[in-house]
Amino acid sequence: MKNYGMLLIIMSTLFLWSGTLTAGQVIDDQFGPDGTKVELVKAKVRNGVLTLAVRYIHPWELTTAEQREKFENSTTNQMYQLKNRSIPIKFKVGSVFYVADGKKYHVLKDKEGNWLASPVAGDYIAGPADRDVLRKMKKKNRIPALFLSDNHPIQILWFKFPAPPEGVNEIEFQIPEVTPFDVEIKR
Repeated sequence: MKNYGMLLIIMSTLFLWSGTLTAGQVIDDQFGPDGTKVELVKAKVRNGVLTLAVRYIHPWELTTAEQREKFENSTTNQMYQLKNRSIPIKFKVGSVFYVADGKKYHVLKDKEGNWLASPVAGDYIAGPADRDVLRKMKKKNRIPALFLSDNHPIQILWFKFPAPPEGVNEIEFQIPEVTPFDVEIKR
């Protein structure tokens, strides 16, 4: 019997610990397009490169159980409209930057000229697509948006930048349609 009690304690601790790991620490959160919440979940300098990652969250995911129950008991279609709203996320990677000491720093590119960011299609943050489909869409100058929806309520984006100069410990990170983030840099 003692073994079951100890096993229960260990399992409970592992469950709580794993939940903490998957949830991730939120460094800062801001308002995004169409009622979304955008959370800064990573800001780290390593080997002269600053990596910033954000998590976009659909407005439906932000509702409480009480709000959802209220919607379900409502005679309007407010719940349906909120839950089933698709919110496109699409912008040029070149429009993402941070400011440190009055200077703008833009997203890095690799040796082949590809943005060090994801998900990317050409010069845009965009939705995943088959390479052939993407090639055809790029020829028509149509890049698929990344969507927040009931099926995909959370989307993660990341960007790599040159590290801020030594001694700079705070930056302002800007993404189109999102309130700027004030970020403390950890080295």
